[in-house]
Amino acid sequence: MLEELEESLFEPGPREFIEAIEAATAILERERHTCYIRGGKLYGPVGILDDLPEDLVVIGDIHGDLQTLIMILKDVDYERTLSNPHNKLIFLGDYVDRGSNSIGVLYTVCCLKLKFPNSVLLMRGNHEAPLDFPFFSHNLPNELTRRYGRNLGKLIYDDKIIPFFQMLILIILIKRQLLIVHGGLPTDREFLGKLHSEKELEFVARQQLFGNALTEEILWNDPVEYIRSGQDWEYSRRGYGKHFGMTVSKKWLEATGSKIVVRGHEPCAGFKINHGGAVLTLFSCHEAYPGFEAAYLKVSQNQLAPISHSDQLAVYVKKIR
Repeated sequence: MLEELEESLFEPGPREFIEAIEAATAILERERHTCYIRGGKLYGPVGILDDLPEDLVVIGDIHGDLQTLIMILKDVDYERTLSNPHNKLIFLGDYVDRGSNSIGVLYTVCCLKLKFPNSVLLMRGNHEAPLDFPFFSHNLPNELTRRYGRNLGKLIYDDKIIPFFQMLILIILIKRQLLIVHGGLPTDREFLGKLHSEKELEFVARQQLFGNALTEEILWNDPVEYIRSGQDWEYSRRGYGKHFGMTVSKKWLEATGSKIVVRGHEPCAGFKINHGGAVLTLFSCHEAYPGFEAAYLKVSQNQLAPISHSDQLAVYVKKIR
């Protein structure tokens, strides 16, 4: 598949791009309707995997950096890895904006979901929620206009891409091990007071109670080590979301029976660790952030099972040169 994409210079024509987005959206809609993903359940935007994947690959923010994405896919031998439905490739979101080829990234990600629907899980980043939380660096519409013209580009964006974005997953829970989000963890004390197990999380998802407030924090929050005045959180410098402290991470991990939060959202040296090993941040984009590094996580079931904090998990993070 990658060879075919490289031959076309990662520039799909409008018809093949539309068909890929539509087909991937249909798969996501079917997963929502049936509440089923291979190896677990999907309750609205919350995916719960009952068992550890045989091999787990996690890719962080890509931001239109198609070349780095292709390097990662080749590095993990994606054809072999994803052909096994007991393996999982999880994208943490932020596929678009900032880089030079958001269209190529979206096309590649959709093609992966089409070819390996049981192995590929697509999460939503804050850059996939531009209508809910507008921000100045959302340049995907401009790229669509340059590539396909104003009218067709707007149609693709409004009628195809936005519905695709809205079907992406907000939270993935790998039972007894990992709690995976794009940005961070909601901080509302009333909500946390009711969150005592994954069953409460399922209920929130089933009842479609993920309103803008929860969604904003999941997509925009960041962990910090110190918050003034001894609070659990403070407002974020980003304009959306909050900075959350170690207390919030511990409450979520205890409530969901997880050991580590895995998330993206922040440029870093490929990865970083917060909250005493409770949080691991992954970042997989280099083009738009040349001062930082790109990396991904690949870990086997046997390697993941005994891990209890991020320092141990970081051993399996590989940087892309």
